[in-house]
Amino acid sequence: MENEIKEMFGLILNKLGNIEVRLDRIESRLDSLESRVDHLESRQDEIYLVVKAIEHNQQVHRAEIDNLRHSVANVEGTINAIGEVITKRKAI
Repeated sequence: MENEIKEMFGLILNKLGNIEVRLDRIESRLDSLESRVDHLESRQDEIYLVVKAIEHNQQVHRAEIDNLRHSVANVEGTINAIGEVITKRKAI
């Protein structure tokens, strides 16, 4: 009976040892996954900053284009006014 109990305890200890080995492997894999997630988070932050910079650049370009349109309209108005003056002087 005592030998059976020792044998059972030996089996239990063996199983616990196997469980510890598996748990160590799982912890190692979890550490690896955490490292990869940290790397992905930093890349995501970089991508976010690039997107924000592109959005800002787009807003700047849009403002510059609006300014150019206003300038072109102003020049067009001036040219039309000059054309009208020339037409009136020719008529005289």
